[in-house]
Order: sequence, then C-alpha cells, then structure tokens
Amino acid sequence: MTASLGIWAEGPSSTGVLYRWEADHGSGGSGFVAFDPVSRQFRPIDATGTPLGNLVLDGTSGDTTGSADGTDRKLLTQVATSILRAYARSGEPPATAHAHFY
Repeated sequence: MTASLGIWAEGPSSTGVLYRWEADHGSGGSGFVAFDPVSRQFRPIDATGTPLGNLVLDGTSGDTTGSADGTDRKLLTQVATSILRAYARSGEPPATAHAHFY
C-alpha cells in the first residue's frame, strides 16, 4: 500500500488543472492527472495534458469508467481523493494535496 503521496498543481490544461503526483517519494510510481473542478472529474494525463485513454473517475459518485493502459486505478483514486479533500477545505483547486497513509 502507498504510504505517502506528493501532489503538486502544475497549472491549467485543456482538461482542467494539471497535477503531478509521486507515490512514496517516487519509488511507488508517479504520473499526472487532470482535475476538472466544475464536473469534479479526474483523468490520467501525460505531462503535456493529453488524456491517457478514456479513463474518467467521477469525484462526486466515485464511479470509474473507461480504461488507460498502465494506469493504476487504486493510485488514481488515492490521488483524486487527496485533491478532493483539499478542494473541499478551500473551495479552489489546491496548489498541493499531499497525503500520508499509515
């Protein structure tokens, strides 16, 4: 199980706010995700903001649809949950959304 997530906003993208994330200081995986604050949907993306496959995680319902090769759905869910928690506290897409699990 992932012990920590580092999550940083990289800026806007065509699919929302682009976030870079690292699990366990990079040893547990890393990647990018787009968060659309209006729809509260998350998509795995590459560093340029291009969606990977058609995988979408709905932050309101928790439903995940579609697929994206090489995407760990559990990690995507943990990243999305961390971003949503920070978003709920501030009402704005957060600059960071780090999380620790023990």
